[in-house]
Amino acid sequence: MKKNILAIQMSSVIGDIKENFSKVQGMIDDFYSKNNSADIIFLPEVWTTGWYCPIFKDLAEDTKNTENFLIGLSKKYNVNIVGGSFIKKEGKRGKNTCLCIDRKGNIIAKYEKIHLYSPDGEAEFVDSGDTPVIVDIEGLKIGLSICYDIRFPELYRSYINTEFPPQLMVNMSAWPKTRRNQYKIMASSRAIENQCYFLALSQCGEIKDSIYNSGCSLLVDSMGNTIKELDENEGYLYETIDTATVDLTRNTYPNLKNRKVNNFGFNAIIKKGVLLV
Repeated sequence: MKKNILAIQMSSVIGDIKENFSKVQGMIDDFYSKNNSADIIFLPEVWTTGWYCPIFKDLAEDTKNTENFLIGLSKKYNVNIVGGSFIKKEGKRGKNTCLCIDRKGNIIAKYEKIHLYSPDGEAEFVDSGDTPVIVDIEGLKIGLSICYDIRFPELYRSYINTEFPPQLMVNMSAWPKTRRNQYKIMASSRAIENQCYFLALSQCGEIKDSIYNSGCSLLVDSMGNTIKELDENEGYLYETIDTATVDLTRNTYPNLKNRKVNNFGFNAIIKKGVLLV
């Protein structure tokens, strides 16, 4: 099975949700104006607000604004969307939340970031999720993660330790430029360990006061080869995922079957139907 994926690498305007809606709309419109088409669109972490934790509490929202925006995109272009993340209002604080939308505009999965990045104060403003989620998009199994999650390989092992191990794992991030090389290494490592494609999608551009997001998003195949990598600027990562490649890797090198340890502390759930949020 083959699926064309489009990952949007963007520089969010800090604190301006409407402007970021407009930017995403414009980038996707531009992509499709060139007679391209995709099966799944991916967005980065906190693309609605940018990565600046002190504003998260004030800009936390219910699902409606971002949900309606993503639903509109999915229907306009007949495309599935893995919607990066936004700060969803929940209780007195919020959660760093990803919504997945199918071609008909149905919410089919929700993932809440499990590992919060304490050095920047994320844990002071939002609460963590506790459930790994695999979303099934037209037969392609995708293991979801957000930014800091990538440092915890047991999360990705929990995805493998299911009846339907993902052929693609994705990390949607606002990764810092100062630790860019670590991000690339971990993306390759997660792909090799789990014998699957790994999409590492980061925001780019300046955050504030000469602090920058990494950009340089990349797609790695199941043997650890980088298929495509972007530069530091806004742009598109457009490639084809072929599940036969994953099957060949796993059958030729049965590393996953030869594991001796199976319990990694997480129980992943698979989302296949419409999800009510």
